[in-house]
This record gives sequence, structure tokens and C-alpha cells, in this order.
Amino acid sequence: MRYIKIAHFLSLDVVWGTLAFQALLHEIFLKEMPSLPEQISLACAVWGIYLIDRMIDRKKGIYQDERHLFQAQHVFTLQIILFVLLLLGGFSITYLAPRLIYFGLGLCSLMLIYWIFWFYGAFNRIASKEFMTALIYTLGVGASTWYRIPLTLWTLLVAALMFLLVLQNLGMYTLWEWEEEGPLKSVHRWKWVLLGVEGLFLSLLLGTLFYFDEKIAFLPFAITFAIQSWIHYFSKNKLVSRIWGELAYCSPILYFAYEFFSK
Repeated sequence: MRYIKIAHFLSLDVVWGTLAFQALLHEIFLKEMPSLPEQISLACAVWGIYLIDRMIDRKKGIYQDERHLFQAQHVFTLQIILFVLLLLGGFSITYLAPRLIYFGLGLCSLMLIYWIFWFYGAFNRIASKEFMTALIYTLGVGASTWYRIPLTLWTLLVAALMFLLVLQNLGMYTLWEWEEEGPLKSVHRWKWVLLGVEGLFLSLLLGTLFYFDEKIAFLPFAITFAIQSWIHYFSKNKLVSRIWGELAYCSPILYFAYEFFSK
């Protein structure tokens, strides 16, 4: 458990879950695994973004959980990690397809706008920060898939499932924060936002199961949603909930294990 906590404090669990869903999206649309450079570049980008995000939080004086405190105590180590990620990520980019690089540059621009808005407190409307984060994550986790396939209703449906899943994750933790120190009006709004997100996700998931033949491929979406719903409605331990909330995104491993042993 100690090593799992350290991995969580370093946001490594987020990286593992992102790589797992990257592989799942490749399997659903392309019937193949992402290449090693695609995996390395995504891992470096996600890990770097999360570490920088925590650095911005510290600059703003925000210490929401033990993860912030842990990273505040190991600033120099994290700076070294960021430097290594920059080198490794930059090297892996040289092996990527030009179209994927352009897609990534567009995402970097969107991420930069997000950071500027966040640093200067421009996210004032309900759910705006969470919506932006869920959108960037959805585009990023499937970047190596999205640029290869046409924009169809089927593509939008799967992307919407990913977006809503991430938005539920972000929303339930934001609701906790509002319940502790926010106005009652915002708490009620977030409860309705989460109910809407969860209801829409279930509707789209059921529709997807009717539309898609290989239903087992969407088991990770259902498992992740179930774990997050349990955390939202029943869990009281924040640290354990955050760890399980991130590890839930490793659920595609179960699908690949099923595929391996069923052959």
C-alpha cells in the first residue's frame, strides 16, 4: 500500500490509466496496439502536465490533499523528473507521424490556454474548469487514434463516453471541495451536474452496447463508471477514494487479459 500511495502522490496512477485507455481505444477502432513512441510520448505528456498542474496549484497557495503536500516537499526531485520527461518526450516525438505531431501541437496550445485561465482565475462559471480538463484528456488519451479515423457518429459516441467518464471523476472530487468550504448554491449545482453526467453516460453506454457487436470491449468503461459511482455515493475516505478513482482507469487491463486467455 505504501508504494501505491507514493505512485499516487507522484500522479503515476493517472499515467497508467491513460496508457490503458489509449490501448483500449486503439483496439476498438484500429484493432492494434499503439506504437512504443506513441505510448512514451503520451506518458511523458500526461505525467508532465499533472506535475506542472500541481506546481501551479502551489504557486496559487492551493493545498487540497496529501498529494499537494508530498510534491511540495520534493520540489527538486520533481524538477529533475520534469527535465527527464522533456528529454524523453522530445526524443519520442521524432518517431511520430507528422499528423499526430500537429494534433499534439494543437492540444499543447489548448493546454497553454487552460493554464493561463487557471493561473489568473478565469474559471469562474460552474464546471468550466472541469469541462475543459475532461475535453483535453479525451482528446489526448485518444490522440494516436483520433487523427487516423474519420469523424463519424460512432467516433463521437465513444469520445463522449470517455469525456463523461472523466467529467464524473473530476466532478465528484470538486463536489467534495464545495461541500467543505463552498456556498450551498454551488453544492446543489454540482449535485445536479453529476446526476446529469451519470444519467447521460448510462444512456450512451446502453446505446453503444446495442450498436457495437464486441460488447466486452466496453466493460472497462462500465467498471470505471461503477467504481467512480461507488466513490461518489458511498466512500468517505478521501485518500483511498482518490487512489481507487485513478486506478479504476487501469480497468482496460482486464479486457486485454480476457482477450489473451480466451484465444
